[in-house]
Amino acid sequence: MSYHVCLSAVLFCIAVSVSAQEELILGSIQEYREASNRLSTYDDLKVDWTMDGQTQVYFNEGLNNLIENHPAMAETNFNEVLKREPKLWQAFYFRGVSRRQLEKFGGARWDFQQALNLHRCYEAQVEMGKIEQQTFNVAEAVKAYDKAVKMAPEKPVAYYLKANILADLGQGKNAVEGYTQCLVRDSLFHDARIRLGLMKVTSPATTAQALPEVNQVLKMDSLHRYGLFFRSIFAFKSEPVQTEKDLNRLVRLWPTNLMVLYLRGLMLSSQGNYERAFPDFHKLIEATYHDENAFRGQQSWIDKRIDIQNAGAYTVMRVYGLSEFDSRLIKEAYCQLITGHYSQAIYTIDKTNISYKDPLCFFLKGVASEHMRNHNQAYRYYAKTLALDNDILDAHKKRGIYEQELEEWDKSIADFNEMLRINREAFVAYKLRGLSYYHSKQVPKAIADFTRYLQRDSLDKEAYGFRGMAHLATRQPLEAAVDFANSGNVHMLNFKKLTYSLDSMLILKDTAKAYAYANRLTKAAPFFTEGYALKLKLLASHGDWPRVGQEVSRALANSRTDAPKQSHSLLLAIQAAAWAKEKEYDRAFTTFDEALKFDQANTWALLERGKVFLEMSKKSKAISDFKKASGYGNKEAQALLKHLEE
Repeated sequence: MSYHVCLSAVLFCIAVSVSAQEELILGSIQEYREASNRLSTYDDLKVDWTMDGQTQVYFNEGLNNLIENHPAMAETNFNEVLKREPKLWQAFYFRGVSRRQLEKFGGARWDFQQALNLHRCYEAQVEMGKIEQQTFNVAEAVKAYDKAVKMAPEKPVAYYLKANILADLGQGKNAVEGYTQCLVRDSLFHDARIRLGLMKVTSPATTAQALPEVNQVLKMDSLHRYGLFFRSIFAFKSEPVQTEKDLNRLVRLWPTNLMVLYLRGLMLSSQGNYERAFPDFHKLIEATYHDENAFRGQQSWIDKRIDIQNAGAYTVMRVYGLSEFDSRLIKEAYCQLITGHYSQAIYTIDKTNISYKDPLCFFLKGVASEHMRNHNQAYRYYAKTLALDNDILDAHKKRGIYEQELEEWDKSIADFNEMLRINREAFVAYKLRGLSYYHSKQVPKAIADFTRYLQRDSLDKEAYGFRGMAHLATRQPLEAAVDFANSGNVHMLNFKKLTYSLDSMLILKDTAKAYAYANRLTKAAPFFTEGYALKLKLLASHGDWPRVGQEVSRALANSRTDAPKQSHSLLLAIQAAAWAKEKEYDRAFTTFDEALKFDQANTWALLERGKVFLEMSKKSKAISDFKKASGYGNKEAQALLKHLEE
């Protein structure tokens, strides 16, 4: 059993509501996994500063740019170093780090291999494993880390990185052994100790087995945030005094962590201390504020947080004007709402003296009913809320969504119009209204609304999908394809038809339009190999080799196995030509050969290789390539051949 599943069970046992606890803990665990996976970091090297003064300047600038998270600038610096010192293995290592951070995985691999060839560099071997992980070649990553262990069995990092993979694969026993070996080499490797503790949690009953590892981390570093965090979870019921101390400390150390604030509020609520829990929960909502426009309408945890956030804001606005009796009960109900005790919250609200006449009571009961999936009742509560107070944006949003479910499109459009009346910046209303326009056959209005929304939130894949369907309905297939690519709906992309459309534009001499669509499509769908080949060939024809160099590695790394061999061959040839522009001729000729193995009739490869031969004064080889290209009908090769033979 993976440790994040086990921890969900642990939190269930400390009475966190099922839906909230699962999404909260998995979010926290995922955050920890990302923070501690070491894929975004690199190990430093001892540099031999015996190079000449100018080379030292470039090298030092490269290191500083890496530290300051400017990998593109660092790559340029190390390019200059290697022009001056082509055998400096540390420069290959740091350039490889720069390229890995830029996701130029092919170039990074080559650099790390050079560092390994020139020097038995453990750190370069570890970086090779990271590349395999980042490109989802898990088996190769494990092999790379095994090689690193053999190179330097006394160093801890490779054990740790391999153990992370094994943990993800469900190989718990082997992962535990890996973390243990890491700690033998470095007892202060806190992430290994925490992960080792997490691996020992196989059920809610075994949380005590993790505590010694977490306690050991905190013994060495009493302010270790994740140590305090996981101890507060494992000891929530068994050691409440210690847990309260840990949570109080964590709130100061980590004020934006949703789970920490939630747990402390939960502890206070479980003690019946709603007066203290209420401001704590309200502080939680303020500290982890989510813009209304992050709402997705899918009852995700973010949606629920926005619901509770809006309910909290409205509660605070009204609760302090109530009688002491009603105020106390409303605070109690809100705490029950935020901890997921929805039916209890409704029961508590009904005990107030204002349950039948105050919009706050109906609004809170609407939120509670919705989260209980009692949607008919929630719809009625939101309607009653708006009858008493028509300026509650969230109530209009919720009623509008329910009206969409009922296919009452005009009513839903009216509610979304009200959202925009109340707050012109609530641009999520455009997305919601666009959907109603689409279903009511007002497709141009739908496209306009989705476009307005995407101008404000360009990362919403669902909205791209909606607009893609609207573009299909208005017979704009390329616009639809771009939207589907941005939405992740790959099954909606017909690569053959897209390639035909782009080629048709080129035949009609509409090069700018073809390039624009190819560029948009490949940015959204880098696996559109045919589009990348067309785009990069156009860039090369205009001499934009810097752009080519930036993008061709990404194109090759994402090249589909089912893509036409001609497209993959062309990408290889473009990569080769880019190497040649940088005077890296060995790599260039190796890659040209690889391109021609895929497609021996690749006239572009033959032509460009011939030009490189000509540049190197290897006229006979150049003529040979031009003749082959001419034989396949390449007119530029024919012209060059005629010129050379005169």
